[in-house]
Amino acid sequence: MLYLLRNAAPSLKVLRVSASRLSSRWSRFAKIAAGFGVSAFCLWWSAREMLGNPEESLPRIARAFQTANYWLLLPTWFALALFYWLKAWRWRLLLAPLGRFDPARELVPPTMIGFAFNNLLPAHLGDFVRVFVFARRHRLPKAAVLSTVILERVFDVLAIVSFFGLGLFFVTGLDPLLKRTALIGGAAAAAMTLGAAAFVAWTDPFVRLAESILTRLPFVPPGLRAKFFELLESGARGLSALHQPALLIGIVALSLAQWALNGWMMHLALVSCGVQVSLWVACVLLGAVAFAVTVPSSPGYVGVIQLCFMSVLKLFTDDKEAVFAASVLYHLAQYIPVTLIGLYYFGRTGLKVSDVRQQAESEAETPPVPAPEFPAG
Repeated sequence: MLYLLRNAAPSLKVLRVSASRLSSRWSRFAKIAAGFGVSAFCLWWSAREMLGNPEESLPRIARAFQTANYWLLLPTWFALALFYWLKAWRWRLLLAPLGRFDPARELVPPTMIGFAFNNLLPAHLGDFVRVFVFARRHRLPKAAVLSTVILERVFDVLAIVSFFGLGLFFVTGLDPLLKRTALIGGAAAAAMTLGAAAFVAWTDPFVRLAESILTRLPFVPPGLRAKFFELLESGARGLSALHQPALLIGIVALSLAQWALNGWMMHLALVSCGVQVSLWVACVLLGAVAFAVTVPSSPGYVGVIQLCFMSVLKLFTDDKEAVFAASVLYHLAQYIPVTLIGLYYFGRTGLKVSDVRQQAESEAETPPVPAPEFPAG
């Protein structure tokens, strides 16, 4: 009997590992299926009124594409290039405690790779791909690099809430109750952002307090405690950039500039399809789209962007078909060049897509690496 048990132990271990892997695969499949379901629902909801009368709506959508001013793609792509260049410069400031990096040569490629994989992989895994590629290239701790990416999200929220609030304040023709509700939501988001900023200001005391508490908890495994301490210390090094006023001002200014460009791209897409609205409306749309894409959906946020365009613009125009065409134009004008350029840079790294995807999935599922909540536009 002892002989049988001794020889069965390795087989049981293999079965447990196989069951764990199978469970993980089913979990990933369920998440992917749920994301595509969200996208399909959003796409249907955004077009449901037009689907009720396809004989009239479909020709009008086709006409909106036929008569669109595609020359406006030139300033759109210029703004898109400038958007990612400013993002690389902002990342350079956030990475200052870890070293000096050339934005064009060392930061733009991993940034574009990350956003390309966000367009191709579910669950915003492109953020982890970006961290993995950059940290591997420069032999830096992934936790410290990831802390800078998470900080980007904090400043993204700050900038977006600012433009969203300005849009709601200055836009005309909006229902007062809806306006007050949206302003309350924006104020709540601003409060959370300020709370994160307060944490940044007192990072070292927070780290010492967390270490002191965890050390006194007997039920926390030593290995998990050590990993958490490593994350806190790496994060603290990443946050140290914000304790320098000049760097902080530069990060805030770059955040506002890049999201102003994104709002302008939305405005250009609307104008190109004949939808004449003010820039304040584009600011409201920017806030709606930016927060909506945090909802898990299919890669590239298909359907979510269209739903935001239709939901916001119906308050200002009755031309649903032109708005839908503008949402598709805005979406593709970013999706196609960002994905192609990111894949080009990825091809130059010599890495394999399967290896990077597996690494990103393992990093996203394994503590102490927290998943960033907010994707960039």
